[in-house]
Amino acid sequence: MRRIILGYNIGGALTGLKIKGVQHEYHVIDGVKESVIDMMLHFKKLRFAVDESVENQQWISQKFSKAGVFTSQDLKLPAGVSLLSEDVYLFEITDPSAEVVFDIRLERGY
Repeated sequence: MRRIILGYNIGGALTGLKIKGVQHEYHVIDGVKESVIDMMLHFKKLRFAVDESVENQQWISQKFSKAGVFTSQDLKLPAGVSLLSEDVYLFEITDPSAEVVFDIRLERGY
């Protein structure tokens, strides 16, 4: 019974990540403490609750431009999408002039 109930819960997960100016996962972004691979691993920890009215797949754009530590609470999500994993460390910008722009592909599923 437990497997049946858990198998039919609709949720959302990150299935893609595009970072502006990055061609591959081994790239290092100037002014960012973590490598792109570490950033991807941090983003994989995110879990979302998605309403049924939201499209099955959508891209969410984010832009960070000040120095400091960024967590999952700093993400700006569209209506119908809420964050379940609280306070997940994502990355740290060490250079105040650095800017990180990325797109997250969020997919809804079971």
